[in-house]
Parts: sequence; structure tokens; C-alpha cells
Amino acid sequence: MSRKLTCKAAICVLFLVSNTVYSETPKSARNLYYEGMKALSIDNPYSAIDSFRNALRTNPAYVEARLGMAEALFQLSEYEVAAEEIEQARPFAGGRRDLRLLDARIQTALGHFDLAADIYRELIAIRPHDAQANSGLAELYAITGQQELAENAFYRSLQYSPGDRRAMLQLVLLHDKSRDKSSSDRIIQQALKLFPDNFTVRIVAIEHFALYEEWESVVEHLDKAKSMVGESDNERYSLLGLIDAEIALRNGDPAAAIGALERLPNLDTTKALYLLARAYRDLSMENEAQDTLSHLLMIRSDDEIARMFKESYLMFNAGGFKEQRIESASWHLDRGKAYEEGFFYNRAYHEYRRARLIDKYNPDAWMGYLNILGKMGYAEHYSDSLGVALMDIPQSNPEYSMLKDKLDSYRHSEKDGLAVKWGINDPWILPSAEWEVAVYVMPSGNSLPIHSGAQTTLGLYFADLLDLHPDIEVSADASSRNPTLKMTGDFSQAFKESRDSNLDYFVILRFFETERTFSASANLYIARTGELYKQFNELRTGQDRVTDSLHQLSNTLNASIPRLMRIEQVNGEYVLMNKGSWHGIATRDLWIVLRSGSGLPSTGEGGITYGRDDFLGTVEISEVSEPLSEGIFEREGDFDFIGPGDELFQLPVPETETEDYFTPDPAFRAQLLAIP
Repeated sequence: MSRKLTCKAAICVLFLVSNTVYSETPKSARNLYYEGMKALSIDNPYSAIDSFRNALRTNPAYVEARLGMAEALFQLSEYEVAAEEIEQARPFAGGRRDLRLLDARIQTALGHFDLAADIYRELIAIRPHDAQANSGLAELYAITGQQELAENAFYRSLQYSPGDRRAMLQLVLLHDKSRDKSSSDRIIQQALKLFPDNFTVRIVAIEHFALYEEWESVVEHLDKAKSMVGESDNERYSLLGLIDAEIALRNGDPAAAIGALERLPNLDTTKALYLLARAYRDLSMENEAQDTLSHLLMIRSDDEIARMFKESYLMFNAGGFKEQRIESASWHLDRGKAYEEGFFYNRAYHEYRRARLIDKYNPDAWMGYLNILGKMGYAEHYSDSLGVALMDIPQSNPEYSMLKDKLDSYRHSEKDGLAVKWGINDPWILPSAEWEVAVYVMPSGNSLPIHSGAQTTLGLYFADLLDLHPDIEVSADASSRNPTLKMTGDFSQAFKESRDSNLDYFVILRFFETERTFSASANLYIARTGELYKQFNELRTGQDRVTDSLHQLSNTLNASIPRLMRIEQVNGEYVLMNKGSWHGIATRDLWIVLRSGSGLPSTGEGGITYGRDDFLGTVEISEVSEPLSEGIFEREGDFDFIGPGDELFQLPVPETETEDYFTPDPAFRAQLLAIP
């Protein structure tokens, strides 16, 4: 009996030892590869990378694991590193189709569009019915703005492979971009039917239904996505928490957004803090919003959008938040000094101006602003701004007396200019001659993944820059001081509102960001006809990419619009206009004169359409001051019809139709036409 027990005990020990040895045996490279592919199939690239990396440690020449690693990195938008993985796989894979397909996608993401297109076309030439090559080409067309080609290629791909999940979801995004709701609805429903348990399909469904504000559907798919993810899956759990908060904000429930954010494993991220600040502001808890944004900027001092959002409240709301105003104004003053030292006076002017708008009682902000005007050579504007500064700065401030002495000195030494010559008391308050422009933002789905909902902040910043140009007046708020921004669901809404308001142009903005890039696009339309006047796009990387993009976008859009000004007074052949060197007017420039209100925005050459009879003559600028200019008028034809209120445009002089052409007397013409 004892011998039997001893044998049984030995067998048990051997069994336990063998099990222990077996359980501690390292997984094979193949098993690790399959684990990685399984993680990719459920859209978990984080876990996939860990499995693929371990597989490659075991076998560095394992091509499939190398390609899996590249695919996972691609899903995380690490395109450069993914390209390196492709290069490491190439010696072992040769011309394998899967390598070339992934290579083409990576090249597309890196902006090497010609190289990617060549790869796809070579694959299609070998296999015309290659669904993946066709969908890859469709992706490329979509990215490069070739909508019709993209749609055709996507549908061709789905014809060859009806259940291609990626092609279906990308087609949903393409249709949503053009607001083709019926088409995108149909395809997302097909994808949900085929892939009900796929995390990415649910995420795209959430974004799709949120775009059209179908909140019940949004909640349904958000709940489904949550059921697929456990709290231990930090990355996807956090992603859903952020989406939950964003949807709550868009649905007008900031308290629910705060609750969703507070459940996140880590609230100290740019995305989470930005959403938290938005929620606090929506609840009128501005102290908490300012504190949250200050904390965000301590973590990421280069976060331009967060800084814009923080400052937008300070600029458009007077009083309070003294500490925050001083902090923000000081930041811009330091930036202004840096630009000034580099002789970038225009950018320095913008920084000092922003500091002044944030903290109008700050003498340092005013001094920086005034000094840069002096360096730019605008003595008259310097003097005028000194007067404004003395209205804002308290008399008890030590700088007040110094600034008052400067103003008295300037006024004493001022030479008589055009204002005195023509009897204009304050030329800076003359009614403007500007194109009236409305600025709209169109939501673009998940185009701002890091700063969700920042379209308004970016749009207001752009509208403020655009309004500074001397030929543009952006629609203002009730105070008539601050430019306004409007949200629009589609083109037709913006067109109708702009036309009904008798505006000249309207702009529709879109913004896009990644961790390393920022781009902004603007479509400029003629409000009278809805015609597209011009498209503008700016892309920047590196430091200051957001502000640089918006400044350049504003400048190029302004440069495309015809210049104009208005006649204030006429004295013989001399005329006085309401713009001067501050507005970019220079001597010897030649301007044409049109009857008041006859010059209309147009997509034709020169950007203006007018009746031939409305052309009154030309003015050559003979003298300029900062707010005014004087010129010599040369009439067209035999009659002199010029008068105050007529408008000047910097356009070519129209050619006469015949040598004997002259402008008829409009009163006489009216009499003739009145005869029945």
C-alpha cells in the first residue's frame, strides 16, 4: 500500500512539474503573430504592437509580423515609423502584394501621392478586379479632394468585394463630408448589419449620426461601443469617455460631459482638459474654465488653440479676471518683443494689439502697441491711439502723465495735413468703405480630434484677423465692436442668410488638425449669386502652426478681393478719399471711379462687374496722409458726374468700345426712354 502511494505521489509531482514547465514555455513567434492579428481585428493596435514586437524579438525576419507592426503603427498615425517597418520587411518580402498595398497607404498618408498612385495603378494593371487597390486609390482621391473619382473608385471596390469594411466606412465619411445624408445612411446601416460587433463601425456610426444631430441613434451606438470595452482597456475606454463628453456638450448637457470626463483614468491630457474647460464655460463657471485652461497651458505651453479659447472670453467680456488678464497679456507682450527684435513689425503689431484687447487698462500693453506704431512710421495713428490710451488708463497710473505729455507734444508738433486742408475734424471716424463679409464655420466631423469643438474659437480668431484688413468688414455683434461667427449646416443656409442680409461675400471655413499638423481652408462666395469666388488652403507644421496658418489664410483671402475706397469731397479736379497710407494707399496709384453702389463682386476678371455707363473716370493719387488721400480726377466722356459717395476701385481702366464712344447724359436718356 505504501509503495502504491509513493508511486502515485511521484506521478503527481512529475505531472505538476511538467505542467509548470509547459506553462512557462515562451510563446512561439507564430502564436504571438496570431495574437497581434486578433488584436488588430478588434481595432486594438496597442495590444497588437506588443504582440508583434515580441514575435520579431523571436524572429527578426518574420515578414508577416513586420507587416502587422507596420499596420498597427499606421492605425496609430505613426506613418514615418510604419514606413521604416516596411523598408525592413522589403528584403524578405520582395514584391508581395500585401506589402505594396500597405506601402501605398503609408505613402498616401505621408503626402507622396504620385508614388502611391503609381503603386495602386501597377497593382490594378495586374489584377483589374483588385478590390483593395481600388479602395486605396479611392482613399487617395478622397484625400486630394477629387470627390467624383473617389466615389467611383469606392463603389468599384465594393462591387469586387461587397463586404470591405474599410471601403464602406471611408465612403460614409466621404458622403458625410459633402452632406449626402441619404447615401451615407444607407452605407452605415449596411456596415452595422455586417459588422455589429466591430468597435470602429460603432465609432463611425456615432460620428455620422452626431453630424446630423440624431441623438437617440448616437446614444444607442455609444452604449453598444461601451459594452465592447472594459475599464482595463484604458486606451479605448478613454476614447469612449472623450466621445461621451463631446456628445454631451453638443447635445447641450455640459454637466453630463463633466461626469464622463471625471470617470476617465487620466484627466491630465490635452483632449480631456480642453473638453472640461468647454463644459465649465457652458455652465458659466468661468473661474473653473480659466483654471483648467491655465493648467492645460502649464502642461502644453505651445497649445495655441487652448490659449485662443482662454483669451476669447477675456477679449469679449469686460471686467474681472485681473490675474488671468495680466498673465495672458504678458505672454503676448513677450511675443511682440521677440517679433519686434526680429523686425517682424506686422506680427509684433498683432501681438501688442491682442495684449491691449485682453487687458485694456494695462499701460505696458498700450506702450508696446504705441511704440510699434511709431516704428512702423504711423505718426498720426500713434497720436490718435495715444488719445484712446488716455481714456483707458487710470489717471492715478504713473504712465498716465507721461503719455499725456507725449500727446500734447505730438499735437503741438503736428503739421497741417489733408484733414486740416479739407476741413475734416476727425478723419479716423469717417464711415468706412469696405466689403461686407459674413464668416461661417461648417462642422467637419472629427476634424479637430485634439480640440473637439474648437471650430468657434478658431473661426473667431480668423474673423478678427480678416476684419483688420482695410477693405473688409466682418459682420459684428450687437455692440458693433466684435466680429461674429456663424455655424452653418450646409452651403444653402449660409448663402440664404448672406443674400438676405445684402452682404457682399461670405466665407465658409473648415479646420483640420493632427498631433503634428494644422490646416485651414476657406471658400469665399459671392453673396449675391452664391458663386464660388475662390478657394484658399493653408497647411503648417511645427511651432506656431495654428496662428501662422490663420494669418496667412486671412492675408491671401484679403489679397484676392478688389481694393476700394470712397470719395469724401470734390474740389474741381481734386478729390479727397477716405483711406490713406494706413490702409495701404500710395501716391501715383491709378484708381477707376464708379457710381456709388454700381460696382458689384463678380467671378470675372478683376473681381468686379459694373455697367459701362457707371464708369465715371480715373483718379491718380497725388498726396496721402495716414487716414486720407487726395487725387486728381480725369473724367470719362463729355460730362462730369463725380460726387461724394462715388467709389474707387484699383482696377484696370476699361477699354472704350469705339473711338467715338462717350457716356450719354443719363437725364436725357431717361427722357427718351420715357416716351411711350
